[in-house]
Amino acid sequence: MKHYIAPIGAVAAIALLAACSGADTTVDTPGVNDTTAHTESTDMADATVDNTTMDEVEVARASYVMAAGEYEASELIGDDIIGADGEKIATVADVLIGKDGAPGQIVFRDGGVLGVAGDLGTLPFSSVSVKLDAEGEPEVSAALVDESLEGVAEFEQDGLNDYSLASELIGTNAELAVADNYTRITDLIMDAEGHVKHAVVTDGVSGVASDERLVIDFNAITVVQGDSEGEVMINKTPEQLKTAPVLRDMD
Repeated sequence: MKHYIAPIGAVAAIALLAACSGADTTVDTPGVNDTTAHTESTDMADATVDNTTMDEVEVARASYVMAAGEYEASELIGDDIIGADGEKIATVADVLIGKDGAPGQIVFRDGGVLGVAGDLGTLPFSSVSVKLDAEGEPEVSAALVDESLEGVAEFEQDGLNDYSLASELIGTNAELAVADNYTRITDLIMDAEGHVKHAVVTDGVSGVASDERLVIDFNAITVVQGDSEGEVMINKTPEQLKTAPVLRDMD
């Protein structure tokens, strides 16, 4: 019996040491694992917060406030033209846009009722005065009398929807530089000399993405003539449109 006592005691001692060692290992390991898991979880949480923040941050847009003497073409169309005697001599029927940055011409209607019928003619902006009233809306006057318009040549449009008139561009969907991306032109910004300076467009065709009115340079617009009518293109990408300034009303 004594022959087996010593080995059994040694085995017991070894087992006890192994158990103690195992217990120590077991205690230490969860702590390390918990720290690593916590660190990884924290990093993932931080990454999630950062991604969410980037997705929700909107691009801050600059503001565009019309300069002195600037106005929207839609506010000019339909205005009375007041003659030298203080009487109405015609109505602004439209604006013929100048080519290559040149001043345009006023298309006027002489006679007619409620903008229908009557004779159409053109007057250069140099022959009229466009001033803004207290509310910033244009008023048109000319050093002419009604009889002076009788000798003015009638206005005849070269083709239907060739986009040479302001009224044709306003309300038109235009394709951006990236195919199948469109925006809508809602107005044109002009100066007193008859230059079309900028176009006002929506963020998307319907403007559902935002009701903000965005301002782009008019020279970014190109009319591509087709067999029957032109097609309006805007040399801007959707990303560039996102940074366009927002038209603000004058206080």
